[in-house]
Amino acid sequence: MMQHCKLIRIVFALIVLITGFDALASSGRRRGTAGAQELLIPVGSRGTALNGAFISGIDGIEAIYWNPAGLAIGDYRMQAMFSHQNYLADMTVNYIALATDIKKVGVLGFSIKSFDFGSEIVETTVENPNGTGRTFSPKYLTLGLTYSRQMTSRIAFGTTLKIISEQVISAQATGFAFDFGLQYAAGLRGLKLGIVLKNFGPTMSFSCPELEHEVQIPGTEDGADPERLRIQSAQFDLPSQFELGVSYLIDLDDKNSLTVMSVFEDNSFSFNTYNFAAEYSFNDWAFLRLSYTLAQKEDIDGENDGFTSSSEDYLFGPAFGAGVKLNLGSTTVMNMDYAFRTTSIFSGSIQWFTITLEI
Repeated sequence: MMQHCKLIRIVFALIVLITGFDALASSGRRRGTAGAQELLIPVGSRGTALNGAFISGIDGIEAIYWNPAGLAIGDYRMQAMFSHQNYLADMTVNYIALATDIKKVGVLGFSIKSFDFGSEIVETTVENPNGTGRTFSPKYLTLGLTYSRQMTSRIAFGTTLKIISEQVISAQATGFAFDFGLQYAAGLRGLKLGIVLKNFGPTMSFSCPELEHEVQIPGTEDGADPERLRIQSAQFDLPSQFELGVSYLIDLDDKNSLTVMSVFEDNSFSFNTYNFAAEYSFNDWAFLRLSYTLAQKEDIDGENDGFTSSSEDYLFGPAFGAGVKLNLGSTTVMNMDYAFRTTSIFSGSIQWFTITLEI
């Protein structure tokens, strides 16, 4: 017990230290300058319908994205999840995850997230603004390996290593990032706390053959072999986030319950947000979910400029969703969930469809 408590204190200290350095480095001038934005596209219908506000209590395999600590919560041997998302401008996101409980070790999870840009993009240049006749389709892929463990009856810890791959024509960028998460069930019944650090890792940069050229160095003798020089592309940071959440379960009666929740999200390269959500459960079988997000606007110098939601400054608005849990046998459970999130500027909404199997 003492060792577990010491470990949790160390992890908390590291997260606070890392976040402190990140917060000092952030400002309005950095907004929109991070790369690997696909890391911020959520997966899973339950967490999305709640706008990520349930980091303190989300459990099972969907917790890999929202808070890896929650992967260790629950009584199961194996879980599998598939999520399909209709994103902006005909783009789609597919996500597959597997998890298994290894007794006395913890829960291990593996995930794959792919980003499809839809129709092929026409290549244009300054000389050929209407197209060169060549088309391409960018390929973005993120692989994740998660370890999660229930440290005590009240504390769970989890971490995810993510391998990030981006390719646009022949230009490629590869990097890695870590997520860290904790969940704590407080002494007050139904009260839970959560803390998450996402996308913490080194900078990335693109490289491709087109950035290498043979150049005759000025001043060399006639007929000298040209030198092969490489143009170094600019590096970009990952979109790191720090989240602090709380939730409270209210038992209305024997069959009905309501969980209310909130999370503060500190974004290094975009507006900070306050997310509020609620999940209604009927007999632990049918679920209704809704959420609302407020983004704290800042000017270029980081001064507070009010709040906004579903606007030109912050695209995303309220989210809603529903789900059902079906017992397929004595040991097999299937969850089917749906979510949609409203947006400004773009017509319609973004939709998620998720199926989870538990054995």
